[in-house]
Amino acid sequence: MGSSRARDPAPPEPKATPMSGSRIPGLVLPTVFLLAVVVGAFWYWRHRGDD
Repeated sequence: MGSSRARDPAPPEPKATPMSGSRIPGLVLPTVFLLAVVVGAFWYWRHRGDD
């Protein structure tokens, strides 16, 4: 019934690797979006009184 073997330890943590190209869009796109929101808010703030 019971296994005489001890439970397998957790797999080792993955080693740190240099940033791969596939991660770049995941970092750049939110940054660009945030920058666009900031620029848009600044533009709105500057032109809110224009008629």
